[in-house]
Amino acid sequence: MAKYACGCVLTILTIGLAFTIVGAGPDADQSRVSSRLSLAVPLDCRLGETCWVANYVDVLSGPQAQDFHCQPRTNDGHDGTDFAIRDLDQMYRGVVVLAAESGMVRAVRNDMEDVLIEQQSLDAIAGRECGNGLLIDHDGGWQTQYCHLQRGTVRVHSGDRVARGSQLGLIGMSGKTEFPHLHFTVRHNGQTIDPFTGLKTETGCHSHEQPLWSEGQRVFYEEAALYHIGFSDRVPRLLDIRHGQNDHQVLDHAVPTVILWVDMFGVQKGDSITMRIIAPDNRVVLDHQQIVEKTQARRFISASTPSSSLPLPKGNYRGEIVLLRGAPTKAIIGQAEGSVRLQ
Repeated sequence: MAKYACGCVLTILTIGLAFTIVGAGPDADQSRVSSRLSLAVPLDCRLGETCWVANYVDVLSGPQAQDFHCQPRTNDGHDGTDFAIRDLDQMYRGVVVLAAESGMVRAVRNDMEDVLIEQQSLDAIAGRECGNGLLIDHDGGWQTQYCHLQRGTVRVHSGDRVARGSQLGLIGMSGKTEFPHLHFTVRHNGQTIDPFTGLKTETGCHSHEQPLWSEGQRVFYEEAALYHIGFSDRVPRLLDIRHGQNDHQVLDHAVPTVILWVDMFGVQKGDSITMRIIAPDNRVVLDHQQIVEKTQARRFISASTPSSSLPLPKGNYRGEIVLLRGAPTKAIIGQAEGSVRLQ
């Protein structure tokens, strides 16, 4: 999978006028900031259930990339937090983007198509990598930026004042993006701030300060996320999975195989994945182990029941997927369950 790095720092277009949103304030050489912002989660979703953090801020300068936990849950130059949803079907149903704090809208774009980056030329969106979105000014030199919204859904205009929690638009896939998500950037006097530490990005990892997330809105760090699992009676097409078109809850008991699949964020080289399917009589009809061969921001895998397990009786089947990391002792860093009925 190609690296994803949002170019959202570059330019926002509003009413035909382009202007740059970068700069350095008087405290540019300091890792800490003199005032603080208190942020709400900028998406109307349930973290860990209907939305997940796909990428964190890159806190290293240079060609390598690390998040504030010194893990590769980011990409080189990634200047925001990516809040992802499960698939395109969920996107089309509508997931609301919210103002993380009160302020004044400084710039808006609302007319770009929602298209996978593979389907469009990077040259065609140069300077508009943020896609549809907006920039909000807050007190004390703070700004928040919201990228990749659906075309035509941004409901605010430049100069509007918005309250914390106001509806800004719907999550989309416009600009430079490979999946539906909100790219959310925080800046203070023009410099990117990691909302998980309250520090400027050049501070590096393991510099844990007070997060900017307000109490009761805390966004917890996850090393990995198993965000979408399901069953199929044939080899699933990844495009179908990510369009939300392969969520089977019932299968014919006469199928030649049952396939368990999972889509994940944040896998690393050397991780171990265990996939099991348990029959109604508690017999294990699939017990598959796999070692991840390379670090990826997003990874899809599947495994099918062997012919020796056939025929499969009717009833409810349970799927269990566990992601382990570490050496020599591996620890569970992600797990998920699902079910399907054979009838």
